Amino acid sequence: MKHLHKIPVFIVLCLMATVGIPNKAVAAPFQVNGKTVPPTVASVNGVTLDSQLLISEIKVFRLMGRQQNKTLSEKELSEFSHQALSRLVDQELIYQQAHKLRIRIDPKLLDKRVQEVRTQFPSEAMFNTALDVQGLNLDLLKTKFEKQMVEEALIREKVVPKVHVSDAEVEAFYRKNLDQFRTPETYHAHHIFTAALQPGAHQPLEDEAARKKAERLNALVDRDASEKIQGLHKQLQAGADFAELAKGQSEDTTTGEKGGSWGALALSELPEVLAQVLPRLEQNEISKPVRSPYGYHILKWTQNIPAGRRPLSEIKTDIMNALLREKTLSEHQKMVAQMRKQADIKLFY
Repeated sequence: MKHLHKIPVFIVLCLMATVGIPNKAVAAPFQVNGKTVPPTVASVNGVTLDSQLLISEIKVFRLMGRQQNKTLSEKELSEFSHQALSRLVDQELIYQQAHKLRIRIDPKLLDKRVQEVRTQFPSEAMFNTALDVQGLNLDLLKTKFEKQMVEEALIREKVVPKVHVSDAEVEAFYRKNLDQFRTPETYHAHHIFTAALQPGAHQPLEDEAARKKAERLNALVDRDASEKIQGLHKQLQAGADFAELAKGQSEDTTTGEKGGSWGALALSELPEVLAQVLPRLEQNEISKPVRSPYGYHILKWTQNIPAGRRPLSEIKTDIMNALLREKTLSEHQKMVAQMRKQADIKLFY
């Protein structure tokens, strides 16, 4: 729900995905569907590509599937491994071309990008563990980043200057895709909020004593939140200022700082019970306390914006940027295709 209960969450996908993965004292040959990935997977203009980065890409793909509770088929793994190899060959072609053009990456910038990743981990040990799970080490990570940064630099220098988008192209795209720019009816909504546990939060507990304790806690929190919101509602009925009360008493601090303002919201962005109550109110009318899965709310709206369509003047820059990205990608693909035609490429996997 928009702006409500912003809780900072520290998630490290690779570490989460390692749960249940056994450590092996001796690494067996890496296989995909029974086929061993050879030590050298390709040769690009005489430069050999060893298997390490390809294996890393496959491992990450598997980890992503595991994280999403998805069982990857043999066909999916095989297709991905060959797509990943093709991409690594393209990166090597680009890297070689960039070096011919004397495009280099400042080592300080490379170290900075590595450090940005490292600081996402609470310790160096966890950072190294994540690398290991992905089949990487620090040198391979730097190699991976260097090739990405070289490609970005080559695109900026050789592709972007060729790409242009005219006003006529922007307008043509807008008129061809009018349905994409429809806007739903929105309400400039405000609320005062007191938090309560979500109903039924105790149900997953199997231990009877723990479940009863959770039920009691749930009831106490709910009663406290209900009493507080009722008291705030009485103050509003007695003439208290909504914005001032929200600033001082609302437990949704993000909106509370703005006098309770939620901004312009489509009803689909609200919990169903609030979406039912809000449009029934008159402009600036204050609702009775309403229970949602998050707690109790007092609602009002100050402005209604009917459904419509965003004007071209409002989104012209967004459309132009999207078309520039699309054209840049197309030119980049053409450049790589031309490199492939002129290259000596041998695949061993």
